[in-house]
This record gives sequence, structure tokens and C-alpha cells, in this order.
Amino acid sequence: MFNEMEKHNKVGFLCHYVFRNGSAQYVFLDVDNDGAASLNPSLGFSLAASAHVCASCNGMLLFSLNINGDNLLSFHVFDITIRQSVTLPPLPHLTPRIIAHGLAFDGRHYQVVLVFSSSSHGEEEATTSTGTAGGQGGAGIIEMEIFSSETGKWRHHRTTIPLPPYLPKLSAAPLYSNGSIYWELGGYLLVYNIQSAHSELLQLPNLSLTWSWRSMTFGQCLWESKEGRIHYCYTDYQGIHTWALMNQQDHDYYSAYYTYDHQKFKWSLAHTVPHHILLSQNSRIFLRLGFSDWKPYYISPYAYSEDSQTLFLRLPGIFAAYNLRTRTLNEVCNYSFPGTNFYCCTFFPVVYNGRQGNAAVMGNITGFGGETEAVVVSLPIADTLLCQRSKEKGS
Repeated sequence: MFNEMEKHNKVGFLCHYVFRNGSAQYVFLDVDNDGAASLNPSLGFSLAASAHVCASCNGMLLFSLNINGDNLLSFHVFDITIRQSVTLPPLPHLTPRIIAHGLAFDGRHYQVVLVFSSSSHGEEEATTSTGTAGGQGGAGIIEMEIFSSETGKWRHHRTTIPLPPYLPKLSAAPLYSNGSIYWELGGYLLVYNIQSAHSELLQLPNLSLTWSWRSMTFGQCLWESKEGRIHYCYTDYQGIHTWALMNQQDHDYYSAYYTYDHQKFKWSLAHTVPHHILLSQNSRIFLRLGFSDWKPYYISPYAYSEDSQTLFLRLPGIFAAYNLRTRTLNEVCNYSFPGTNFYCCTFFPVVYNGRQGNAAVMGNITGFGGETEAVVVSLPIADTLLCQRSKEKGS
């Protein structure tokens, strides 16, 4: 997903920490073409009230914020390049629970898409979710509220697609590619085209209608290749698997050798990394974490850099990079704090313009300042925790 921008654009991750008092810290990591990461303190900021990171697209971030604890959400679009934000107007009416968010930005105008489901019986309930999805879906129909920066208004969009029976419990960042937004939705890929307003639901390669240990998915992500092909990556009990969404040329090729249902089978396997191969590449990481026995749910794929052929992975307290070409596993950064079981940190892949602007305007933001540091990066969570503890002792 790091390939659609121009040469002066940078790619990386937004790291989001949430603290007990409700405040939050946001830290940026830049990723080089060789897959190495470095801390970019000039882009970091903190908020007195944590804002949920919903989506990222071409240098823009979508945040949601709980308004005064009333279970009502406000939405904010933050431009990383010029460090300014816009608060979107309130939704024209209460919607049922939001199950997915999306952001599309073409360099001039942006659109924010909120996905929810209406009851098949016409019953609706007020929004109570902060945006994370999980649990049972039901027989409702997928609907959307769409905001356009060009019109400055929300509009309602109703599809004819029934909601999958089970909603996703895993966090997979939405992807904007080829004029469409893609979401993982309960074993399916929901696709919404911005221009045509056409929606479709595609079956993912790991969909299982019966539960078993072998069918469980422990982490997943989406990305786009240089050719504009969509990739879906996930972890299961065997290892890490990446599948590519086939285009018509692929179907023509495979049809010459196999007979299959084009509508049902839309994916081709790109690569698989078994857990035992991954474990053997850098045993020091796992020994330091104290893993005497490898468990597949310890690891989650987060993004892929096609230039360096690097798959970025999250482990407890560690962010790592696995190079598919050299088959090497290296630690990128750590986000734990000695003596504190602090793994409440989320990572969001971002692409942004390298030419930075002035101060930020989104709420109560404070920059960190300083120069870029070298890997292995220790995220500045320790400094913040020590500062908080010092204040608590002094009060």
C-alpha cells in the first residue's frame, strides 16, 4: 500500500497510545526504501482526550472523537503535510452502530465514508460505538453516510448488499485504491467505488463457515501493489499468507488450465511464510520476549513495502520487519516499558508528503520536536509514563 504516491512522498506508521486518564500520544515512524524505520518527532503530537484513528489516505487522517462522553461521535480530517484539521459537520441524523470507516483523497477533494447496517425490520438504534467492529452482524442491509469536501455535506447511500452474519473482531485498516475503498468485513471484502457509488462484497480466501482452531485468523491487513492489485494478508495457525485479488487477465490465464467459478474464486496465493521459518530467522527476539512455545496469535501483519519486499509485523511490545527476498527478520522498534505491561498501542500505515508545513490545529496538540533518530527505535512512551508518574507522586 506504499506505492501510489510520488517520489517526494514518505511512508510510515502512526503509533497511537492510550493512557488511563483518557489522554493519547501519537508518534510517527518513517520507513525507508530498504525497510528501515526512524522516528519522526516533528510529526508527533498528543491529545488531552484520545481520538480514534479511523483511516488514512494519501497524507490525510480520519479521527473520531467521543463528544462529552455522550456516545455521540465527531469526525475530524487531519492533513499531515500542512498539519491542519477540519471538523466535519454533525451527521444529519443518528445512525445505527458504525461498523467501518473509510477515507478517500485524490489530492484535491476527500470523501469520508461511514458504513453501518439498517435493521431488516426497519428498527434502528443510536450510534454507541467508537468505530471498532465486532460480534454478530445479522440480516440487515449495508448502508453508508458519505461526506464530500467538495459539497461540504453528508449524503445517505443504501446498497442492496446484506450484512455478513459475523462482523470483524480484528483491526484491519481500510484501503483506498483505484478509486475504491476496501474493507475487511466478516470474511468478505467490501468494495465501494467513489465515482460510480457501486458496491460489492467479495469472499476472502480464508472465509470459513464452520469454526475450528485451524480456521481462526489472528491478524490481517490490506495493501496495493505498484500495478494497482489488491493484496490481503493474514495470520493463521500455519503461518502468514498473502493473496492477490485476480484481474481479468489472471482469470483468462487460469481458465486455460483449470475449471472454476470466477465469481467465487477471485484470489491467487502470492506467498506463505510458515511460523517455524519465521521463528528460525531471529530467535533472539522471541527469547527476549520469553516465548518458550510459539503461538500463532502472537503475531499480526500490518503492512507491506513492495520496494524492499518487506512485511511489517507486530509482536507484543515489538514491531518487526520480515524481508521476503532475503528471508531475514529484524526488530524495527519497541513500544513496551520496563515493569509495565503496556501493549495498548495501535499502528496505522500512512503515506504523506515529505514537505512539512507549520503547526497543527487539531484540538490540544503538542509537537515533540528534535531530530530523527536511528533504529532500533524505542518509542517515547517511556518518557511520557515517567512524566505522568512524577506528577502523580508530586500531587
